Order: sequence, then C-alpha cells, then structure tokens
Amino acid sequence: MSARGTATVAAVAKGLPPLSLTEVVATSGLMSRTDRKYVVRLNDFLAIAQAIAQAIGPSLYCLDIDGRRVFGYSSTYFDTPDLAIFRAHRQDRRRRFKIRTRTYTDSADTYCELKVSGRRDETVKVRRPYPAESAPGLTAPALSFLDDALTAAYGRPAPRPLHPALSTDYQRTTLVTADRRTRITCDTSLVWRTGPRSLAAGSDLVLLEVKSAIERNSVTEALAKLRIREQSVSKYCAGLVALGLATGGNRWRPALRRLGVV
Repeated sequence: MSARGTATVAAVAKGLPPLSLTEVVATSGLMSRTDRKYVVRLNDFLAIAQAIAQAIGPSLYCLDIDGRRVFGYSSTYFDTPDLAIFRAHRQDRRRRFKIRTRTYTDSADTYCELKVSGRRDETVKVRRPYPAESAPGLTAPALSFLDDALTAAYGRPAPRPLHPALSTDYQRTTLVTADRRTRITCDTSLVWRTGPRSLAAGSDLVLLEVKSAIERNSVTEALAKLRIREQSVSKYCAGLVALGLATGGNRWRPALRRLGVV
C-alpha cells in the first residue's frame, strides 16, 4: 500500500466536514459492532466514496484531530508459542479473540486491547490505557486485565505464555455517518513486521472496514450495489501467513492475493 494510496484517501477526506474525536466517542464508541471488510483498488475507492456520498447525502464526516485526518497506527499482537489464538481464527471457532497493544503514533497514546467475537458476527472490544514504552510486551497488570476480561466473556483467563507474534503499521482515515452509528476506516501503507523481517502490502490498495452498530446500513448497501465483495481478512492472521509464520491459512489467501503479497 503506497504513499499514493494514502494521499488519495486524504484527498477524498479533505472534502468532507470534520468531526472531532470527542464528538465521535461521546456519541458511540462502537466497542460492540459488526465489521465488514473490503480490499479495493484506488480507482474503485474513488467510485466507492462517490457512491456512498450519493447514498447518504451530506451526512458523511471525517474524523479530524487538530487539523489531521490521516493517522499512524502501530499494533503488536500476542499469541502462544503454538499460535493457539491464530488457530482459533483459522478454525473459525465461536469463542475466538485477539490480544494486542495499539499505539496511535501521532500522539503516542497506547492501549492494551482485547477483541472477542460475539453472537451474529458481532465484535466486542475492551481496552485500557497502557504505557507506550511497554507496548512490545504485556505487563502483569495487563495480563490481569486480560484475565478478567476473558473470564467475563468466555469463562476462562488468557492463555499462557503470551509473546509478541506480529506487529503492523499503517495509516488510517476514518469516515463517520451523521448518526455516528457507522464508521468506515480506510487503511493504507500496511506493513507487517516480526523481528528483523517486514513485508509491505501491495501498492495502490485500500483496506476498508465498515464498522456499524447496525448490521444493515447504507454504506454496505452502497458497496453491494457496486458489486464490491466483502473480503475475509484479518491483519494479524493474514500477516502470519504472508510472512510464512503460520500454515493452513487458505481462508486468507484470496485477500492476500488482492493485497499483492502472494
């Protein structure tokens, strides 16, 4: 995903009215939501942006923080030595989850996050502030937080031992509908990292995620009319497969082909 992709997304976002982070979070944090993912080329992204704008009228905003509309994200994902968390996703188990630390690189704000899969493809995320300098690992308080959250969700604590399995870096622009119930995150310049190894996704691509408090919404309906197909893709799982760190990831290979890495 090239700098050109980031610039194209930024140009689209520039034409939208701003929405502050306080306005977005105060209305709906979307910590419990349905996610739909798409991998699109830049030309398709421009058509998609126009179609969405036509579908919902002047009701699309762009997250704006201090005049910025493109933000850097860096995440570290944690797994067991035998990749039990990855395997649960590969096998599409009902009780699956992801553990990560996430740093917003423009502000250095960092969180420890747990994402669990709920009913009817619902994603539920819980998180707590985390020391930026500790982001490559998990502290004892973080493990306690994860134990409590997973016990509340699934009746069991976090697995042990947990170690950093993969890191991701990318640029994100977030579009928000007027009712604040749907967000469209537009990710570009995606890079996977593990130790000294790294792999960049293909150029001129945008990874879209439609995150909504309601399953049916005007954004996904506009994408369906354009015949833009939903894509099964997990940055963490796809990255492990792309870097050759995990096997049996056939379900993510179509997305990896679209991302230009297989």
